[in-house]
Amino acid sequence: MPVKWLAVECLRDGMFSTQSDVWSFGVVLWEIFSLGQIPYSCSEFDESFILKLEKGIRLEQPRYATYGL
Repeated sequence: MPVKWLAVECLRDGMFSTQSDVWSFGVVLWEIFSLGQIPYSCSEFDESFILKLEKGIRLEQPRYATYGL
């Protein structure tokens, strides 16, 4: 399962929705505008990763994505 592309509610509760699809699409866009970098590459997936997402950790703005975009 591609956990780094899943929304918090998918990881925590196994709930999938249109909103979780939007989250995943946002991660894909991040990959495109970061020229193929791996999302959350400095984090390993474990219970603490889910807690970090719940506390608000997010991907930084990719280099090639302007604020207006």
